[in-house]
Amino acid sequence: MLATRTALIAALLWPAAASAGLRSKNAPDQVWLNDGTELRGLILQNTSEMVVLETENGEARIPKDYIRRIDDAPNDEAIFADLVGKDELPSWRSIVHDLRIHDSVRVFEQIPPTTIDNGLLRNIPYLSFRANEKWEMNVYGKPDKPVAIEFGFYGASGPDKEARRTFREFFAGHLHSKEQIAALYSLAPDKREARAGKLAFRLIRPGDPDSYGGTWIVVYRPDLIDRARLSNKAYAAITRPFEQVNNSDGSLRADKLNENNSWLGRMMKKMTGESPEMRGFYRDEKGVFRVLTSGS
Repeated sequence: MLATRTALIAALLWPAAASAGLRSKNAPDQVWLNDGTELRGLILQNTSEMVVLETENGEARIPKDYIRRIDDAPNDEAIFADLVGKDELPSWRSIVHDLRIHDSVRVFEQIPPTTIDNGLLRNIPYLSFRANEKWEMNVYGKPDKPVAIEFGFYGASGPDKEARRTFREFFAGHLHSKEQIAALYSLAPDKREARAGKLAFRLIRPGDPDSYGGTWIVVYRPDLIDRARLSNKAYAAITRPFEQVNNSDGSLRADKLNENNSWLGRMMKKMTGESPEMRGFYRDEKGVFRVLTSGS
């Protein structure tokens, strides 16, 4: 799945935003055909017989006999140079890139956002993703310009050492100053809030009213977060009750999987005009990248 490709797997999960990204000269992967045609997009599969490329116009299946050259990470630096400015949060594209190339992430899939009816993140629309069964990553506000990003781990014991390292490495990699990184690493059970520049950092722990049984690290823009809130009615229409998606321990409900996937497909079609066939990725037993489809 990973290290040789710059990833925008969220392009599969949020098509409206994805199209703009794939139209850009900064689309992550390039395929040159024998006749000189250059195709840009995201390589989903690269086998001995065929390349499957997600483009702005949909999925292209290209036989290897037609291909002259493949470049699956041509300009990593260009992709991110114009995405994250000082005191800004990274776009979903940067986030998913980091998760896709991180060795500790075995499974990553989009799930229905559950209702947050109190606390800092109340009534803010968001994209929700589950990694490694009990990790969760949420992007609040507009996917390309979030007002908050959080990582969480379900369970009373809190995240293990690997999860804490992954969360902190991700956030630290997108911060712009020593002060911001110091604020992130200062979070602890006895120091739950920190601030550096326009960014604020919060630790939410099990037992807090807005924890829903998890431990969360939130990075957010206090000056923007209230503007992103929806009315109760509008918010209820794009979220699912927690108990419809998760068991009490935070694991996904297997008996509701098909129902929730159908709901997510309907919502994505309503919001973007299409239902994405792809919903995430995983590593097989050999560590090879595989795509999760809506039917898998």
